[in-house]
Amino acid sequence: MTISLQPGEGAEVKLVMTKGAKVNYSWTANGSQVNFDTHGDGGGENISYEKGRGIPEDSGVIEAAFDGNHGWFWRNRTSAPVIINLKTEGAYTDIKRVM
Repeated sequence: MTISLQPGEGAEVKLVMTKGAKVNYSWTANGSQVNFDTHGDGGGENISYEKGRGIPEDSGVIEAAFDGNHGWFWRNRTSAPVIINLKTEGAYTDIKRVM
């Protein structure tokens, strides 16, 4: 998935996952930097897995702590447009941009 962010703009992408499911991911801001929050919500629960400021890329594994939506929020705090390339592989039933 490719996401374009103008200066000051944010975007959120969620994967629909069941408890214990795992997804390998990697994303890059293509030579720029973004602020991010990897988190989940669903069934009245929420969790923050990881946060970062001024980060050019990240990769790892999300293991769903509960049934629900798990994913990322990015914000471009630079003065130029940023393109985020997100790659995912694993146990999820849907991927959607919610913002």
